[in-house]
Formats: sequence, structure tokens, C-alpha cells
Amino acid sequence: MSVIDQYENLGPSVEDLPYWLAFAWLSGPGLSSRKITRLFELFTSLKEAWRARDEELRKIPWLNEMGSERLISGRKEVEPLGLLEKIKNQNVAVLHFFHPDYPALLRQIHDPPLVLFHKGKLPLADLGKTVGVVGTRHPTVYGQRQAKQMSHDLAASGVTIISGMALGIDSIAHWGAINASGRTVAVLGCGVDYCYPPTNRLLYKSLIENEGQAVISEFFPGVRPEKWHFPARNRIISGMSEALLVIEAGEQSGALITAQMAFEQNREVFAVPGRVDNVMSYGTNGLIAKNQAHLCRNYKDIMIEKEWVSAPRGVNVPTIVELYGREREVFDLISSEPVHFDYLLEKTGMNTGELSATLTMLELAGVVARLPGDWYALEAQRATV
Repeated sequence: MSVIDQYENLGPSVEDLPYWLAFAWLSGPGLSSRKITRLFELFTSLKEAWRARDEELRKIPWLNEMGSERLISGRKEVEPLGLLEKIKNQNVAVLHFFHPDYPALLRQIHDPPLVLFHKGKLPLADLGKTVGVVGTRHPTVYGQRQAKQMSHDLAASGVTIISGMALGIDSIAHWGAINASGRTVAVLGCGVDYCYPPTNRLLYKSLIENEGQAVISEFFPGVRPEKWHFPARNRIISGMSEALLVIEAGEQSGALITAQMAFEQNREVFAVPGRVDNVMSYGTNGLIAKNQAHLCRNYKDIMIEKEWVSAPRGVNVPTIVELYGREREVFDLISSEPVHFDYLLEKTGMNTGELSATLTMLELAGVVARLPGDWYALEAQRATV
């Protein structure tokens, strides 16, 4: 069986798939995704565009010299079938721009990804209504509560939650949807085979293994996270979303950059108001004050503004969360009766930073609740294995 034969389920023009991968690998300055889709239309396939004579490519006026030379020189170094061969053993699906499962909303943005790599059990054709949720990596207790509740309620109403799996608001939004037995997709700033941040391994494991969840990326498997990847990642979060919800963002927050991308993509933006003296609310309060974002008090504000009919998905069931290592050790010391942080320090022998990080992950997983005064107790209606 050939490499291409193994991808027969990937939709029309399957013979073009290696060339979509090759063009995605070469895309960059002078050779944007829009120019590449125009090459597809001009040659009727990227296979033919890849094999076009150098002189033919240089005569295309809108490709210009930078684009044509990038393609001409690059295709001497890239083997399309070799790229596909590397992908096929990764248990990763590939959706090219014209694949029927490629998110239709994402095709509308200025610079859509040429290909999306997909890992998980939620087909991108089944997203339905979508809301992107973004915010600070260092939320207050108020911000955590709002992110968890709003994402839960939106997901329970049939909305798919899109976020970026970062620590803070992103992770809480994903867990809120998961705990509602709803749908959620994480857009990564690295390959879909890489869990970043590493402390989010419980969330990543859930996203790739459970129904209604998935991770996607425009970066090839094996690509590690880089700082410049995340603004690119953010345009996909907003581009896939019919509305964007911002929960706690400082004045220089990356969430505000995502909001700006949403404006440019003609998406509606909602913001949760916060205390005027809290720096984590400066960005969201500013969006509301400037009439750039709708004030969002609860999930119904989004449902009503978007004219979506709420369709509850039924009674929630306990979430099954697999714990191991130090997370399991800490969890086993916590019961329905509150225990203090100092008690956990003594029993585990961890340092303060390690224990704080472990407790944070247990909170984000929805199995442990933090109480005032550094006390911790089991979250209600959770089960572990």
C-alpha cells in the first residue's frame, strides 16, 4: 500500500495532499497561504503547481520575484512524499485548505493555515457554534470562577469552546467545557504531538483521548513551541470562533492581541468586567469602556446577542480524571474535610513551589477546590481512577 493510499479518508484531491504539506512547509514571506491557494486555482492542483517549470512560475505577476524564487529554490530541498511519510506514523490527521472538514470560518480570514494537523476524537466538521475563550495566565479567583462557569454553561448549551491550552484562563475554559460533557478544541503553538506547557499533561491527555475533544495546529508534528508561534496560534483561535470572550487581561495582555485579531476578522468580542483597581481587569474593562466589546455578565449575554437557541445537553455526569505521580500523592491526602497547605507540605516533603504547581493542576482538572486561607478540599461530584 502506498503512502497516499493510506490517506484515502482525507477527502478529495488526496494525491495533492503531499503537495499541500510541501507548500505549507515552504510558506512564508513572499509565499503566503493566499498566494498558494491562488496557485491551486491556477494550476487546478498543487501537484501541477509544484511541477511547473521555473520560467512559468516567474511569469506569474502576483507571485512576484520573492515568491517565485522561494518556491523554485525550496522545492529542490523538500520531498513532498517524504513529508507525508513522516506524518503517517504519528496518528495525526491532516486537513488541507479545501478539505471538507476544514473549518469554514477559518477559510475567511486574511491568512488562513494551508493545512491543519488534528489529533483527537472531535471532527472539525462537528464543531457547531463556536466561542473562543482567552485571558491572562495569572487569573484571580474571580477570573477563574468566571472562566469555569461561563465555559461550562456555554458548552452545556451546545457551544464548542475554542482556546489555546495555556495556563490560566485557557486551561480553565477547556476544563469547564469538559466538566459539562461538552465540546472543546485546543489550538497549539507547537506540533499536536507536543504537550505545552508540560504541566498541562492531564488536560492534553483528555483532549486527545476523549469524545468531543481535540487539539489542532498549523505547525508540523515535532515542532516545539517558540514565542513567535503564539500570535500565529491566536489568529486561529479567533478565526475559528463566531464570538470571542475575553476574561481578565492586563493592558499588555496577549488576549488583547487576540481581541484585535477578532475585530479584524469581523468577529464579535465579549468581555467580562472586573474590579477597576485590579490590573488583570484593565484590558477587559478598557474594551468595554471603548465600546469595542459587549459587556458579558454570564453565558446568556452571548447566547442572546448571537441569537443562538440554548439547547442543554442534559444532566452532567462525574468527570473521570486519571492522576499519577505527585498529583496522585497530593490528591490522596485531601478529603472532603479541608486540609491546610502547610499540612500538605509536611506530608509530601515538597517545596512550596512544587506543591503550589501540583495543587493548581488539580484545581484546573476540577478535582480539588481551593478555599480561603490556603485550605483545600475535594471538589464535589468528581471521580478519579
